[in-house]
Amino acid sequence: MAVNSKGGGRRNVSRKPQESGLRPEQRMGEFVIDRLSHDGRGISQWQGKTLFIEGALVGERVSARFVREQGRLLEARVDQVLEAAPERQLPPCPHYALCGGCQWQHMAPEAQLAAKEKIVFDQLERWAGLVPKRRLPPIRSASEGYRSCARMGVWYEPDGRVTLGFRQRQSKQLVQVDLCLVLSERLNRLLAPLHTWLSHEHSARAITHVELLDSEAGAALVLRHTKTPGERDLQGLRRLASEQGCAIWLDDGSQLRDLAGQPCDPRLSYSLPNQNLSLMYQPRDFIQVNAQVNQAMVTQALELLDLQPHEQVLDLFCGIGNFTLPLARVCAQVTGVEAVESMVERGRENAARAGLTNVRFIAADLTRLSPFQLEQRCGVVDALLLDPPRDGAREMVAHMAHLAPKRILYVSCNPATLARDAKILSEQGYDLAAAGVLDMFPHTQHVESMALFLRRGSSKAG
Repeated sequence: MAVNSKGGGRRNVSRKPQESGLRPEQRMGEFVIDRLSHDGRGISQWQGKTLFIEGALVGERVSARFVREQGRLLEARVDQVLEAAPERQLPPCPHYALCGGCQWQHMAPEAQLAAKEKIVFDQLERWAGLVPKRRLPPIRSASEGYRSCARMGVWYEPDGRVTLGFRQRQSKQLVQVDLCLVLSERLNRLLAPLHTWLSHEHSARAITHVELLDSEAGAALVLRHTKTPGERDLQGLRRLASEQGCAIWLDDGSQLRDLAGQPCDPRLSYSLPNQNLSLMYQPRDFIQVNAQVNQAMVTQALELLDLQPHEQVLDLFCGIGNFTLPLARVCAQVTGVEAVESMVERGRENAARAGLTNVRFIAADLTRLSPFQLEQRCGVVDALLLDPPRDGAREMVAHMAHLAPKRILYVSCNPATLARDAKILSEQGYDLAAAGVLDMFPHTQHVESMALFLRRGSSKAG
């Protein structure tokens, strides 16, 4: 397993003195794991301090090596598993020991899913004091080959070797990845020829990152560069594109160019068959990486909101319209709000392609736009869908009583901010009617979930 020599493959840990007196990589002793943290690390105790141990499972007895200290919290990693939990498995990926991409491959998929459910519901109960009236069955997919896009780094060694891969755990260094367990088969087939081209690229070793995209039209690559490749290198890219049947674009940080050097604005696509929709996106747009989970997620959102033909809906953090357009299929009017102007334009394009005239898209920063301002722009709404980033939507939910939708569907990628915002919604007069996990990223600690809130006194039962 190749690791770029910068840092020699060692973990990028602090060497500053610690209050505990421990040195990085020092063996700390043996521990029994009480529970998992919200990010999936094992929790134990060391001299009255909480100890988080990466790679440990509940009930296991492990030895651990110190990583770093933060106040009364210590971080460590598993050195040896002395008594294994029943759910421990041999990680199926050869890059697991170093790669920071899939942190949970040592845990069987069923156990991963159970752990994610526990994390979400524990956070809701502990920090918001809420238990959903109904637990939704988890939405899941195959645990391998599910990922349709990824970003890989590139590092050039002085001796000519090139690393194409993902970051190491707790480090900025890269691990050479020849085969990624969670990437789609079509994207995995591009790794070897791409690495070969990078190894022979002569234009000042200028490629810094590669975006891999698997769309309905085929595979595509976006090469981020600091200097435009020369003609010899471009010929190699044209040959790679022809032989592999993929599209390739160059990205200088401001715009995309094709392999002839001309500015371009290409489109890829994905479908939501259940809603009879096809959505176009630009290669640098954000989209969901797991198509199977995304389709099930959209379908479940429509079922939970149970929209009626006369109702008005607001879709916040709407992106290119992943939820907005399906919502427009079943109600009177939908307004999508998104901060990124280019994605708003894509939403409008997608609405026009689908022939949907009851949807509009607004470009606005929702961290600065109050519900009062939203009401002025959108009027009264019957239902609201939130799909915020990891920071959540505290500014928006804090004044939700003013906007007063009867139903709120919250799609979360962070259990901690979901719990925080759920508590605020409860204080604003909403009950947690249903909640469940969306396993968008199997083998990783990332937890997505969906929660339905009903305004007290609303006739909808969820």
